[in-house]
Amino acid sequence: MGKKVVLGVIVIIGGLIAFGIWGGVWLMSRFQPANPSGASPYTAVYLTTGDIYFGKFARFPKPRMTDVWFLQRSAGENNQPQFGILPFKSAFWGPINEINFNPNQILFWANLRNDSSVLKALQNQSSAEEKPAAGQESSDFRGPSGQPPSQ
Repeated sequence: MGKKVVLGVIVIIGGLIAFGIWGGVWLMSRFQPANPSGASPYTAVYLTTGDIYFGKFARFPKPRMTDVWFLQRSAGENNQPQFGILPFKSAFWGPINEINFNPNQILFWANLRNDSSVLKALQNQSSAEEKPAAGQESSDFRGPSGQPPSQ
């Protein structure tokens, strides 16, 4: 009986130490300033169809994204390409703000940096529909249909 009590106390103390380390790391990460060129919680996902989605990406148990935005491409005056970022939930068919991907359709994904102009547009939702993405000079993001991009 004495050995079981000692073993139980050791397991409890070990668990408290592990929890303390995890909590300390979590607290430090919450109060440290973000590295401007470091990775943000947002990812760009490039599909085999040519569509590009931005959001918070998770690979397990299946590829899915929340807080989803997509790249809208259009031709402006003189056939100059214009780009904009639209919230996925604004598509005409009314999806929720989550998307599940077919893993066979993902060409690749890349984490966005904290200083990315796309990330700044995503974080400032009110200006994301008014400002061009990635340094473009477009003010027309929706296009006539308001549909997700396709090629």
